[in-house]
Amino acid sequence: MISVIRSGMSAALSDLDVTSNNIANAATTGYKKREASFTDVYADTVAISVGKRVGSGVRTPEIRFNGSQGNLKQTGSVLDLAIEGQGMFALRDENNPGELIYTRDGAFAIDLDGEISTTEGYKVLSSNGNPITVPMRAAAAIDANGVEALADLPLTGVSVRSDGAVEATYGGNRIFVVAKVGLAGFADANRLTAIGNNLFRQNARSGAGVVGEAITDGRGKIHSGALEMSNIDMTSELTKLIRAQQTFSGTSRLLQSETEMVRKFL
Repeated sequence: MISVIRSGMSAALSDLDVTSNNIANAATTGYKKREASFTDVYADTVAISVGKRVGSGVRTPEIRFNGSQGNLKQTGSVLDLAIEGQGMFALRDENNPGELIYTRDGAFAIDLDGEISTTEGYKVLSSNGNPITVPMRAAAAIDANGVEALADLPLTGVSVRSDGAVEATYGGNRIFVVAKVGLAGFADANRLTAIGNNLFRQNARSGAGVVGEAITDGRGKIHSGALEMSNIDMTSELTKLIRAQQTFSGTSRLLQSETEMVRKFL
């Protein structure tokens, strides 16, 4: 009996940890709430087959994240990108280039190398799977008094369309599409492995990430000048927190009573 009660306490602690983490990240950009799942444990499989289900505790087989859409917040910064749909931004870690990582946090900027990257330095990948470079200067053909010549023009603006196309403007009126922001799709994105800092890795259960263009194959579209907020419902999470606390408190008292009963028979 004590082992059954202890499994209940462990499950309640897991629920507390997950819910507390959700509440702490309610204001984190692109955060997806975690959900702990619980299953019954049965000691006697023979008894189950004849309809006598003798429970021997509970376990937490996995903690999944909920990929439902968060609200979009307008920021006005061109390279703040939000996804409306199921896709995820694909990133490359230069320290581990053989394995991609993924995020819904689209707070990007152009780094010193002219590449679009995250604040942690991860390179944002295009729909072709390559880092996106925005040249600071470009050679363009101009027409001066009927004579066409090449001119070295400075970068004067950047914009991102809903299909992910990154448009760079040079000299005020010369616009070039330098790349398209890639989005990754998964067989089951809710089973991705969280590695911290709002980043994820693929695994066997999530399936491999397939990077392609926005809007295609259900990857969703991109909103420039906005960020996706977390999908946390504080009222729901606080209710779950109170319930988990009560569960832990109740099982603690039950364990204490069971321990005292065992001592009397020793």
